[in-house]
Amino acid sequence: MSLKLEGQTCPVCHAYLFDDDDVVYCPECGAPHHRDCYNSIGHCGLEQLHGTPQQYDLQRQEKLKEESAASERERKFDDTHTPPLAVCKMCGEKYASELGACPKCGAPNLSHAGSPFADFDFLGGVPADLDIGDGVTADEAKRFVVSNTPRYVRKFAVLNRKNKISWNWLAFFFPCAWLLSRKMYKRGIIVGVLTVAATLLLTPLSRIMYSNGFTSYPEILQGMNELLPKIGTAVMVFAGIGILCGFLIRLFTAMFADYNYKCYTVASIKQIKAESDDIDFDFRKKGGVNLVAMMLGIMVMEYLPGIIAALI
Repeated sequence: MSLKLEGQTCPVCHAYLFDDDDVVYCPECGAPHHRDCYNSIGHCGLEQLHGTPQQYDLQRQEKLKEESAASERERKFDDTHTPPLAVCKMCGEKYASELGACPKCGAPNLSHAGSPFADFDFLGGVPADLDIGDGVTADEAKRFVVSNTPRYVRKFAVLNRKNKISWNWLAFFFPCAWLLSRKMYKRGIIVGVLTVAATLLLTPLSRIMYSNGFTSYPEILQGMNELLPKIGTAVMVFAGIGILCGFLIRLFTAMFADYNYKCYTVASIKQIKAESDDIDFDFRKKGGVNLVAMMLGIMVMEYLPGIIAALI
């Protein structure tokens, strides 16, 4: 095939032209035709373009083909040399797959080849577009919760005003610290104050035990019968109330922890969507986990009752 005819088509029948074809050229624009096609219409197949900027031009056609070929080579080069992208399962951001975490939300990159977590579902099997309440979707809740999302999103999907009860072991053992860690600061402070108050009701009993040389819980339990006549009814009543209140605080916090967290999540997301100029930033600011607040809550619950008891 000649270079002149390579890739050229007859403007009448639109078939490719080859060296052994009987080819004629338009005397005005130079467009190649099959002789039979040209004779069948009696003029150039591109006659309507004569005298216009779209008129056939062999040099322009060759330039367009070269540009098209160069573009194709660049596309193939990019496909070959551009590093593969990972898609964050938390926020949907696309980023270089060699990174260990999403640069936008910080979620770990679980898509590495051979990773046992490549198919990890942050939604815990809940559909991303499921409305968990007031127009807030499961996907939005996932982005807000950030940590342990499969558990919490599943809880959010089933908890409602008629079904508020579930169980949260972390909230049972560390009621104040758990609430603070999930940035429910007002609830955390209230629960913390109530817990400290319940603990202080044990102070009279503790002082009597320690003053009689019982410094550990096993010793206190063993010496309870011996000291019971000396303790007094009022001290035992206060201690009993303190133990009961402390247990009830843990119990109710654990039972309603997930429902309260859902309410906080839905209310926060609605406010962010209505007022925020940067939703992703505010999701990170109001959502996620505050480990510093959690550790502070644990330390306060551990030492504050003793400090207060020593001052009163």
